[in-house]
Amino acid sequence: MSTLVIEKHDITLEYVTDCLVIRQPDAPVRTVPLSRLNKVICMHNVQLSTQLIGQLQHRGIDFIVLNNRYVNHSFALYANTHQYALRRCQQYAWQLEPSQRLLIAKIFCAHKFRVSLRLAQAGAEHRLQAQLGMALESLAKVSQEEQLRGLEGSVQRGLFLYWRQQLDPAWGFEQRIRRPPPDPVNALLSFAYTVVHQEAVRQCKKYGLDPDLGFYHRLAYGRQSLACDLMEPLRPKVEQWLVKVLAKGELNRRHFSKNRTDGCFLGKEGRLLFYPLFDQQLPMFKRQLAAHARWLVNYLKQPDQTATNLEVVA
Repeated sequence: MSTLVIEKHDITLEYVTDCLVIRQPDAPVRTVPLSRLNKVICMHNVQLSTQLIGQLQHRGIDFIVLNNRYVNHSFALYANTHQYALRRCQQYAWQLEPSQRLLIAKIFCAHKFRVSLRLAQAGAEHRLQAQLGMALESLAKVSQEEQLRGLEGSVQRGLFLYWRQQLDPAWGFEQRIRRPPPDPVNALLSFAYTVVHQEAVRQCKKYGLDPDLGFYHRLAYGRQSLACDLMEPLRPKVEQWLVKVLAKGELNRRHFSKNRTDGCFLGKEGRLLFYPLFDQQLPMFKRQLAAHARWLVNYLKQPDQTATNLEVVA
């Protein structure tokens, strides 16, 4: 049993005699026996028959549609709805229980701290190493969510200070400011975080989790909090990659524009350079997010038999 991923648009999917039929303009017709599948994932703008949907549901095959541009338009038709209902019920129950919520939040933050520590060790940044070492020690003593947020916030500020030291001062990066981004570094951070967050939402939906209900990030209007949880340990790697791109001279300040309304933003020429670079890195980010989602699914199902160190699975 396997997953069929259809990444192209303008495709028609049909059911014919125990097979999924894939039709694409100017291409040979393809058929895949449904007996080989347990999941079908496709992009938006794919046409399909209701007969196929019925067969997928009848045979226990999940059908997931992903929209890269408008992530909220992604959806899933799960065949084994009982399985995912139980999973989400457990997620709902645990995110309402302060002790369970804090436990999972600490696991995500601990992984972020360890990832950051490895980056600091590789860069021989002793001050940040010391801060992260103390943060990991303090984590065991954290008993309140506000304590955890204060600790994680301090670590993130330390990371941004470290990244600023790695960058040419001409980039003008002083601190993280989201809206509007005042400098090229903040503009690139906002873009990268947005794309990674969209992928985190997709991984939540792919594994039958509710992306809106997190453990470290609490329920808030307009925020998909569990997706934020999944990407939290990945933020240091995203930041490190962006710093390397700028340090290598892949972009320069002429690739950016600025106005009062939007702040600083990447121009057309810069986008043509940056997007291919980001696309090369995105598969690694996707693998990490998928590993975090799988870990949470296993933990919700068997907490006593699941490793609490995310480095084991990521």
